[in-house]
Amino acid sequence: MTISHRRSLLAVLAFGVLAATVPDAATAATAATAATAATAATAATSTASTAVTVTAEAGPLRLTLPAPTGRHLVGTTTMHLVDDTRPDPWAPTPRSRELKIQLWYPATSTAGHPAAPWMSPAEQAHLESDYFGIPTGRLAWPVTRGHEDAPADRAARHPVILYSHGSRGDRSFDTALVEELASHGYIVATIDHTFDAGEVEFPDGRVEVRNTAAVHAMSDAEIVAVRTADTRFVLDRLTALAAGADPDAEHRPVPRGLGAALDLTSVGMFGHSMGGATTLQALHDDARIRAGATLDGPVFGTVAGDGLAKPLLLMSSGWDSLARDAMWDALWPELSGWRRQLNLKDSGHLSYSDLELLIPQGEPVIGWSAEQLDHFLGTGDGPHAVAAQRAYLLGFFDLQLRHRRTGLFDGPSPCYPEIAFTR
Repeated sequence: MTISHRRSLLAVLAFGVLAATVPDAATAATAATAATAATAATAATSTASTAVTVTAEAGPLRLTLPAPTGRHLVGTTTMHLVDDTRPDPWAPTPRSRELKIQLWYPATSTAGHPAAPWMSPAEQAHLESDYFGIPTGRLAWPVTRGHEDAPADRAARHPVILYSHGSRGDRSFDTALVEELASHGYIVATIDHTFDAGEVEFPDGRVEVRNTAAVHAMSDAEIVAVRTADTRFVLDRLTALAAGADPDAEHRPVPRGLGAALDLTSVGMFGHSMGGATTLQALHDDARIRAGATLDGPVFGTVAGDGLAKPLLLMSSGWDSLARDAMWDALWPELSGWRRQLNLKDSGHLSYSDLELLIPQGEPVIGWSAEQLDHFLGTGDGPHAVAAQRAYLLGFFDLQLRHRRTGLFDGPSPCYPEIAFTR
């Protein structure tokens, strides 16, 4: 694959392919016919329903995410991790590789522990200006159902799931899925891949943003190798946490019982877009990861040729990507373990993220055109699409990590008509 072809593919696969704000939008337009219409459209929508004026006097427009459905309360905490054995290949100045992760876990009590924001205020401000190109302060981003540093439920050890975001995304971008898993008894570690993430705020107040030039200077396989090394390091640090250590670089106190609650004999992983490619390669490279799911992601790295013997769930969007489909077709015969391929009908590439819900809610401020909405989010019902993703992702990890029988993968379900079985 040539560099220009790779960047065209990644421009469409990555988060943030907006004509007004992203340099890669021109190449994305050549990669998909629908993207051409999206990039040619004006920022204002033509429908009366989105022609709403939000004034400063009215206050910011509040955005929300659906509550998780599980029986567990949800706690959350962040950690700053520094890998002194590895130089950062994307940092603008020489330094060790450092990451920000967030753990979401079943909690015993949330009293006295405030709900965590979807992103920090500094991260939100950068997202608004850089990603959406809108004035800061016009949107009130969600308050999550995760309560900061709440005590963990350690009555039993809980399976661990790793999450990898898409290019220019953030660890918060699939919070609706992550909270659902935590409420059903999983501990989820969401990873910010620094300098490939859109924005990451560290404890000293630094906000590190995506270093697009450094990332694009690498091949697809090299990008995935960096992200896979991040994943292995996070799993190493979680192993230290389970053994009683505090892996946080500032040694911030760990929530009570969290280390004892980790079951690192039962680890899964999922990711969206390039996070899906990272999931595939991490499954290939790390024996500790037992099962994985990729949400509309490509296939890069040695896994493409070697295949996998581990359980794998492939979930695609309704976005017509010949490149993605060709990659999956080539990988399929190399999969010798449990496997399913599903399609989320009438969806777009960003439907596998919280943006499926947040962009329509914020449309009076965000001002996407009808063509942009249809291309990136599809034409389906957003809340139903997210509910279906939650059900199948939970069902997959219940089946593979907990050995709980589910009929969801036996064939199409009348409860989730949005999901089509591809193979």
